[in-house]
Amino acid sequence: MHNSFNGQQTTIVEVFRTSVTTIEKAEFLLDKLQKEFPCCEINFDLEDCDNILRVATAENTMDTAPIVKLVKKYQEDIQVLPDEIPIKVKGIDTYPQWNI
Repeated sequence: MHNSFNGQQTTIVEVFRTSVTTIEKAEFLLDKLQKEFPCCEINFDLEDCDNILRVATAENTMDTAPIVKLVKKYQEDIQVLPDEIPIKVKGIDTYPQWNI
């Protein structure tokens, strides 16, 4: 996903669905991910039903394969969530169902 605002620096954000459910495992993986990808901002949202991992970078591209490989190395499932464009329905923003 690419975001740009009034000509400001572009940020790429990738969002992943994970099987991480504990704070301890999330902190462990954050440590590993931040050491491996120091130019990225990384966080987990374990309150989300998909146990979200977000990775943002100011780089022009992001290769998700090394992120997926690192997380799977520690016996966790991980999938890149597809970019979704909201659909307006009678003034309400909705999102298409994910078919993953």
